[in-house]
Amino acid sequence: LEAKLKANPNNAQGWIMLMRSRMQLGEQRKASQALQDALAAFRNDGATSRQLREAAATLGVPGV
Repeated sequence: LEAKLKANPNNAQGWIMLMRSRMQLGEQRKASQALQDALAAFRNDGATSRQLREAAATLGVPGV
């Protein structure tokens, strides 16, 4: 999933799924990196950036 998102980053739901997977696996640092990568992909889209931050907060991703 991470490789697909790096190739085509305009998939907010995919980024949320990746953050969720990383948190489930106890990989908090990788979940936080996924959030940063997602926010970079949507830096010009305020609504999607908010959605990503809200999802990350709900999932407990560090650094939200």
